[in-house]
Amino acid sequence: MPLNHFQKKLLDISSKTKGNAGYAARSSIRHINRSFELTNSMPEVSAFLAITAEEEASTALFLALKSKKYTEAKKLKKRNHNHKGGVYPFLMLVGETLNVKNHELPIQTTFEIPSDENNEVLRIRMFLGEFEGEDKFIYPDPPLNLVSVDPSGSPKDYLKDVRNVAQEKGIDSIYEHIKEVANIRNKMLYASDNAIPSVENINEMLQRHIGATLLIHMMYLFVIQHPKQNLVEECLNAFVKIQDRIESKETQIQLTSATH
Repeated sequence: MPLNHFQKKLLDISSKTKGNAGYAARSSIRHINRSFELTNSMPEVSAFLAITAEEEASTALFLALKSKKYTEAKKLKKRNHNHKGGVYPFLMLVGETLNVKNHELPIQTTFEIPSDENNEVLRIRMFLGEFEGEDKFIYPDPPLNLVSVDPSGSPKDYLKDVRNVAQEKGIDSIYEHIKEVANIRNKMLYASDNAIPSVENINEMLQRHIGATLLIHMMYLFVIQHPKQNLVEECLNAFVKIQDRIESKETQIQLTSATH
């Protein structure tokens, strides 16, 4: 899966970030590059590297949240596969809940900002329309301070929508995703009773996990390059609640299995 210009720049800017979060970001990028290099010769290793690239991107995001002193960030565990594997499905769920793709003002991620000479800060812009032959945009600052109204014309309460993510449906969907990825990871590493590790469709695997990695790198830059944002705080609160529920769910499953 070739990367487009924006995706290459995203990884380039992410690789320049500093501190322990920056090391995790660069590790993630190295895994992406190695995954591409081994696509044809060792597809099962390529797939495994794509998964670990996603996990390292999640680690970078966790460390960025901690460096910005988000309240619940101290509860994030960079060694916990449930935490790292839960980031991408959580972000997708939040995107669906906030209905980002169908926002009344088309939303774009961009480095192209009129007031930024270097164009190295990731922002969001919303297309207003064409005026006097030029496309006009608004640039929320900070970037995740989205602007919208509900059907009644009142300002849309995005924070309330995010809180609704931490319901049973969200917990179940994220838990199922985590289990599925864990199963894929094991298939890439270990032989089964009747076969050695193999990948049926490496391009599909890369599309899925490298795509997830790129999304997490975007969220990483939205956090590390900007001051604290209310929407990020609310998302983090919901994510931690979901992880607590998943941990309780797994404990209950283990206790049930032990009694049978």
